[in-house]
Amino acid sequence: MRPDLTKLRANFRGAVVSANDPGFEAARVLFNTRVRTRPAVICRCADTADVVTAVRFARDAGLPVAVRGGGHHASGLSLVDEGLVIDVGGLREVTLDHPAAEVTAGAGAGWREIDQVTYLGSPEGLAAPGGECPTVSNAGFSLGGGYGLLSRRYGLGCDHIVAAEVVDAAGRVLRVGEEEHPDLLWALRGAGGAGFGVVTRLRYRLDPVPRTVVGGFLSWPIEQAEAVFRFYRDMYADREDDRLALCLLLTAEPMITLYGMYVGPPDEAAAALAPVRSFGKPLADTFGELSYFELMRALGEDIPYGLQSRWRGGYLHDQGLNDAAIGLMLDHFARVPSAHSMIRFDLLAGGAVARVPADATAFVHRSALHYVSVISLWQEEKDTAANLAWADDLAGALRPHLTGEVYQNYADSDLADWPAAYYGANYPRLRQVKLRYDPEDFFHHGQSIRLP
Repeated sequence: MRPDLTKLRANFRGAVVSANDPGFEAARVLFNTRVRTRPAVICRCADTADVVTAVRFARDAGLPVAVRGGGHHASGLSLVDEGLVIDVGGLREVTLDHPAAEVTAGAGAGWREIDQVTYLGSPEGLAAPGGECPTVSNAGFSLGGGYGLLSRRYGLGCDHIVAAEVVDAAGRVLRVGEEEHPDLLWALRGAGGAGFGVVTRLRYRLDPVPRTVVGGFLSWPIEQAEAVFRFYRDMYADREDDRLALCLLLTAEPMITLYGMYVGPPDEAAAALAPVRSFGKPLADTFGELSYFELMRALGEDIPYGLQSRWRGGYLHDQGLNDAAIGLMLDHFARVPSAHSMIRFDLLAGGAVARVPADATAFVHRSALHYVSVISLWQEEKDTAANLAWADDLAGALRPHLTGEVYQNYADSDLADWPAAYYGANYPRLRQVKLRYDPEDFFHHGQSIRLP
C-alpha cells in the first residue's frame, strides 16, 4: 500500500518524488546502474528542516529509510525498496571561516564546489583532502574515510572533520563536536554512513596547498606493466617523504598509468619526480605546473557514467604486492571482458594517514600502504555474468595477498564478515554509540552498525 504523501508534501520545501511521478527514474538512478532498487518515495531535501520532516514522516508511516548524497554507494545502500530515501544531495551551501582555516559544507556539496570557496577563494590556497570525482558528495566521501591526493601529506577527509550537524532518529537536530556528543563525532569519523543519523552539514579544518603544484599523469604501454608495478611498489617501500602522491591505474586501452601530484613547492618537484619520469619508455607525460583545482578538475573529467559495476578489493599486507600478485593481476587483466574495466591503486596511505592511531577515530585502516580495487564496468545486460565473474575471480585469486580489511567507502555487499572488514577492533565501540543514538535501529540497512 502506497503511503499518503499529502501531509509530507505540504510541509516540505524540497521535492517529494514518488514512483508515480515523471521524475522518479532520474531521481532513483545511482552511479552504479546495476542497482535497480525502487523506493516508494524520494525526499530531495532543500534544508535541514526538510530532513527532520522526512525522518518524522518515515517514523510515523513505518517506512524503512535510506540516506543518499551523491548516489555513489558501490552496493546501492543509499536506496531502499518500498521505503523512503532522504536525499541530501541538494544541501550544497559552502562557507569559509578564513581566520580559523575551516570550512562548513552542506552534505551534498562536491569537492570542486568546496575547493572553489577554500582554495580559489583564499590568498594562500586552503583545502581539505577531497576526492577526484566531482559528483561524489563530501559527506559520503569523508564519513567513510576519504582518501585524496593530499591524504599522505595531511590525512584523510574524516581526520579533518571538526564538527557536524546530524538529524537523529527522533528528528532532533544535534550539534556534534569535541564538546557536545564527542562519542558520535568519533563514530562519524569513519563510520558516519553506518546508521547513526542523517548528517546535514560538516565542518572541516583546512591545510595550506601551494597555489601552483606539479601534477599530471605518466602512461606506459601494457608491455611495460610488470616493470611499472614493481617500480611503484619499490618507490614507496620505506619512503618517509609524504609529499609525492601517485596512484596507479591499469586500464583496458591497454596501458598502465601513474597519476598524482607533488604536494610541496614546485621548485622541489623536479628532483622528486625525476626517477618516475625517467623510468622505462612512457607513452605520455603530462606532469607540469598548474593549480591544485585545475589538476583535480582534470582528473574528474575522465570518470565514466551510466555503467553497471562490480567493485571488489582490499588492503594489501606488507608483502602483498609481490611478484606473484602482480602476475595474477596482469594475467587476469589480459582476459578482461569489458574495455571500461580497470584495476586501481588509488588509496595511497602511509604518511599522515598512518600517524593517527587506529582507535583515535572509527576509521581503523591505518597501517596498510596500498589498496587494490578490481572494478568491473560494463553497459549491456547480456554482459553482466561475464563481468561479474571476472571481478570475483580476480578478487578471489588475490585473497592470500590481502589483510582481510576492506575500505568501507568501497562497500562490498557480499562480505561475510563486513563488521570485521570495515571496522575491526573499533566495532564494539561503534555498537555502543549506535545504542545511544539509535536504540530502535531506525537507520538500518544491510551493513549498518548492529545494536549490541
